[in-house]
Amino acid sequence: MTWIDLANPVPKAAPESYAPIMWEVGEIYTLPLLSGGPNRPFYDVLDERVSHREFGAVKDDQLGSFLWVACRTRWSSASNLGFDLEHRAAPSAGAIHPIHIVIKRPDDDRWWLYEPRTHQLLELKHARTNLAGLYNQSMLVLDGGLAIQVLFIAEPGKTLGKYQNGCSLVWRDAGVLLGVMALTATAQGLNFCPLGITGEPWASALADQGKLVGVGLALLGSVASS
Repeated sequence: MTWIDLANPVPKAAPESYAPIMWEVGEIYTLPLLSGGPNRPFYDVLDERVSHREFGAVKDDQLGSFLWVACRTRWSSASNLGFDLEHRAAPSAGAIHPIHIVIKRPDDDRWWLYEPRTHQLLELKHARTNLAGLYNQSMLVLDGGLAIQVLFIAEPGKTLGKYQNGCSLVWRDAGVLLGVMALTATAQGLNFCPLGITGEPWASALADQGKLVGVGLALLGSVASS
């Protein structure tokens, strides 16, 4: 067995300030807000959660509700790390939230960054070219048809500014966010399936070397018609 030891993360005695990435964006689209929501017992959601591999199209109000519940920033506070700390549905080491959500709709060649503080989608310039190989790779794993591609991109420098040996924390942040999104999809009657691929080497091509890294991909769709 081969196991990569990422060592034990510990807070640094003196945190290092980090300047987050400034994304090059084009069009900005404001998502619909959550209007009401499913009134389902949490234990029922846990019991019913399952990965689906067939997908129908997702409407904008469904996507907006999904991201609003699973990913939005509820509140933030200043820090000495060079960026604000945030509270979201998913726990994150140090309230840092280094995982970015980038989506691709099935009828659109563009990739869009979800901005959790404003509940908007920001068109990522150059992503259409840089992530073309990723889309093709994901189709080899599972042809999602009408599903939305959900890419998890980590910005490790945010976490590593506070923690020594912090790489495992980044992976755990990605995993717990994936779980929250899977449960949210179940609660909202959507189909969700994580894929095994990380998004590399394409995701890291969106920024200078070492700034970004792909840490997961998933598919989101409505219940497929029989």
